[in-house]
Amino acid sequence: MDFAELQDETKELLNFNASQADQDFTLAQVKSALNRAYRREYVRARQEGSRRYFISTTDVSWTAGSATLELPTRLQGAQIIRVTDVTNSNPGSELVFSDFGNTGDLFWLNRNTLQWGESGPGATKTLRFEYFPKITKMVEDDDEPNLVPPEHHDIIFWSAAIDLRNRADEMAPQAWLIERESLRMDLWKDISKNRPHTDTIGISTTYSGMADLIY
Repeated sequence: MDFAELQDETKELLNFNASQADQDFTLAQVKSALNRAYRREYVRARQEGSRRYFISTTDVSWTAGSATLELPTRLQGAQIIRVTDVTNSNPGSELVFSDFGNTGDLFWLNRNTLQWGESGPGATKTLRFEYFPKITKMVEDDDEPNLVPPEHHDIIFWSAAIDLRNRADEMAPQAWLIERESLRMDLWKDISKNRPHTDTIGISTTYSGMADLIY
């Protein structure tokens, strides 16, 4: 679903009618609630499901002789999982962090800046950052909540509708809460499956030159 479709679904749950002057919620409130719900359900899924589903990567160049590197905007505030030197090989070798730079390869000079020893790398390096991306706020009608799988977008408008009812000091119907929890469980289970998926019972080993062995 795109942002416009999510708005329509939320408004339907809330019996929203733009032609009425005494609406409980404005369109701006509906949009804000959807973005809050998107962020909330993404964070919950990342904590409860398989974190690997959400991992993104980006390559950053670190110039020879530069002691510090300010992270690009897409990495600032993101949860970084691993940094790997892929200059000469892929997947490369993982770099080691230390608290103050007295050991390892890198340390944090501040929350957005890394430091490499006293004088930086001896040659320009290509570093691969693995990280959990931040959500991009939905603004335009065709924006999509792309960090939540498309088949699970329903959780976003149910969560948004409940949020709005709570903020209005109105208890959301119990049926809504049950539906939200059911949708959450479906999402968490789906993203926790192996990739590629398999429903084979047993142990499967695959390597070059030999067929799958099923025990």
